Amino acid sequence: MEGVRQFLVVRDGLRMKSLERHESGGVEFFGSPLLDELGFLRHGFSTRWGGVSEGRFRSLNLGRARGEAPENVAENRKRFFGAADFPAGRLVEAKQVHGCDVIVAERVSPGERTCGDALITNASGLGVAVQTADCIPVLIADARKMAVAAVHAGRKGVAGGVLPAAIERMKEEYGCDPRDMRAALGPAISGARYEVGEECLPPFRERHRNWRDFATPLGGGKWLLDLPLAARLQLASAGIPESRIGAPGPCTFCESSRFFSYRRDGRPTGRLLSAIWIGA
Repeated sequence: MEGVRQFLVVRDGLRMKSLERHESGGVEFFGSPLLDELGFLRHGFSTRWGGVSEGRFRSLNLGRARGEAPENVAENRKRFFGAADFPAGRLVEAKQVHGCDVIVAERVSPGERTCGDALITNASGLGVAVQTADCIPVLIADARKMAVAAVHAGRKGVAGGVLPAAIERMKEEYGCDPRDMRAALGPAISGARYEVGEECLPPFRERHRNWRDFATPLGGGKWLLDLPLAARLQLASAGIPESRIGAPGPCTFCESSRFFSYRRDGRPTGRLLSAIWIGA
């Protein structure tokens, strides 16, 4: 594997492991050292480098957006899965609706399209994935129970508690203990670039006593909302040790050549894919 980079981020005295950059066959993706230490899984957060798509979808678009050629997406996925060395097996995705529903992937029939924003599994040879273009992709793994989750954590999902919902469902289905879990945050819009209106804050005020830790007033009814920080706080409150929660990923809005961003580019735009796979 070429082009590996790892570094630590320090926040409030806590050393947080950041993502590593990988490149293989011209395809760039990121991985978490926290998850790489576990021997039973493969995972990866895609970028937009190394694909065949053109125009607004250039180049490694992994989502089936309107106006994109399906054969391009198929080739891009083939390249990404090969570069990330994903095992042969089935990948389960969902129709994401910015909610808090959790899907048990091994109960989803091949070809079935179900709605939800978090997927969990403990089945060998089965992967789960979410698509993003500014929202936070969060991958979670429990090494003791050998179970994993992929979570699409956007503004509405974080406000509603999609992350603790996924953790609670892993406890119910597989007997997981959050103290045995690790969580990696993928590329997403950073708190410095995510401006929202006052009308977006009530769900956070109602559910999160520490909402001012990740919301900064700008005046005129505008706020900066640090969703990656809100996600880390939720994961820690749900019981995952802070030392096992990765640092926020790169900012999708800031790096137009590397990441798709709905907030920056509008519609249509491509999609990043974040996947985690239990080896067969």
